[in-house]
Amino acid sequence: MDTLLDMILLQAELLELKANPNRPAVATVVEAHLDQKLGSVATILINTGTIKKGDNIVCGGAYGKVRTLKDYKSKNLDEAGPGVPVQITGLSEVVDG
Repeated sequence: MDTLLDMILLQAELLELKANPNRPAVATVVEAHLDQKLGSVATILINTGTIKKGDNIVCGGAYGKVRTLKDYKSKNLDEAGPGVPVQITGLSEVVDG
């Protein structure tokens, strides 16, 4: 497993593979649930672009505006770039996994 990860990192470095942070975010939903106080909460991983507080979001049939962004330590963020896992609130419903 370590060799595989090393090879992936080596290839990414040699091919200069980088995500563009200067565009709207595209992300993958990792997990979603309904919180009694916060409403619909989704944990996402940013693939490319940057997501900011107040951005409009669409995920399947759910939509909304990003109310909060939190990192893995539950620290509030104003924005998150490529490769960053964040927890967001503000979706109209719980996203289907």
